[in-house]
Amino acid sequence: MPRALLVVLDGCADRPVKELGGKTPLEFAVKPTIDRLVAEGSCGLMDVISPGIRPGSDTAHLAIFGYDPYKYYPGRGPFEALGAGLTLNPGDVAFRTNVATVNSDLVVVDRRGGRYIDPAEVKEIENIINNEVLPILRSKYGIDAVYKQTVEHRGVLVLRGNVSPHITDTDPHVTGVRVSEAKALSDDAKVTANYINEFTKLVYEKLSKAEFNEKRRREGKGPINMVLLRGAGSLRNFEPLSLRYRIKPAIIAGVALIRGIGRALGMDAINVDNYIGSKDDDFIAAFQAAARALNNYDFVFVHVKPTDSMSHDGDARGKAMIIERVDAGIRRFLEEAPSDTYVFITCDHATPITVREHTGDPVPFMAWGPDVMRDDVTQFSERACAKGFWSRIRGIDVMNIIANYLGTLEKFGE
Repeated sequence: MPRALLVVLDGCADRPVKELGGKTPLEFAVKPTIDRLVAEGSCGLMDVISPGIRPGSDTAHLAIFGYDPYKYYPGRGPFEALGAGLTLNPGDVAFRTNVATVNSDLVVVDRRGGRYIDPAEVKEIENIINNEVLPILRSKYGIDAVYKQTVEHRGVLVLRGNVSPHITDTDPHVTGVRVSEAKALSDDAKVTANYINEFTKLVYEKLSKAEFNEKRRREGKGPINMVLLRGAGSLRNFEPLSLRYRIKPAIIAGVALIRGIGRALGMDAINVDNYIGSKDDDFIAAFQAAARALNNYDFVFVHVKPTDSMSHDGDARGKAMIIERVDAGIRRFLEEAPSDTYVFITCDHATPITVREHTGDPVPFMAWGPDVMRDDVTQFSERACAKGFWSRIRGIDVMNIIANYLGTLEKFGE
């Protein structure tokens, strides 16, 4: 049976950037391997959800894996928790978290606390929240909880007890405004909303006085003195990807969110050293691991995070450099992968440098392999792929296309 690699470049699709001479980072980057695959294969554009809809990375990946996010999306928190290695019981409520910098009026100065956080600071943040904040709240509300940092500014909070996911975010999603108050969206969520609002106050109080923040202030850095919450949800059951498409799937992903989606869908996780979803990720190692994995799996998924991080930071040249390093990784993959392998590359959404947030722009999609139809496109980019064989597909079509080449789908009808 043939096998397949699917690569998702997070937030890689873009718009023309003045700094790059009116090119997008995909157009500007020197990526001979990916462009060769395009020239030997076929491409198109993809609306991840539908035209103009701005996807989150969570809903985008659900769609790309073939699960309608309007039907299956449970909120971001449960996926983050699973990806962080936590166990979720029925009724548990999980949140995605950001450590952040706020002023004395709780106005958000930096939603990501500088993004790149020292590991020693991570341990101290976890220690303060788990041993100083959460015990106070447990004694008052009878709610068990655990907090865990994952990568950079990201983390997860899980609540267990008399809790509800039906509350609003405390993350305002922008700077220059106060931390949002959690509000109950149903009567049974009032206790949870009160718990979270008290959590916000205690976190600010405890972290502001922390020794590591005194050191940060002396170094001229903003304090990490807040934890912003969003994406509350409880886990639901999913039909495994293996049953839906009759494949044996594996996932390589550095960030908790994507690992968690893979875990929820029953995919085996392959751990790679120095591959944590940061700008310093070892793409050679990741794609070598993918090539080896295809000796045991029909389908391997590789997630590339820092293209999105560079976009959020407005670093166009840094984004292009990440693309070039990914290209080197894919070159190594092709040298080591089985000869009957198909390769598919796309993005989960656009994060334009000029916007620094997700947008609903279409993203490029390409397919390469033993008998893939060849078109006339020779570059993997937003503009070039618009002329390709696949025309315009949806995110939810991707796994059907892959499974069709692998020959694992049943015929529809007689």
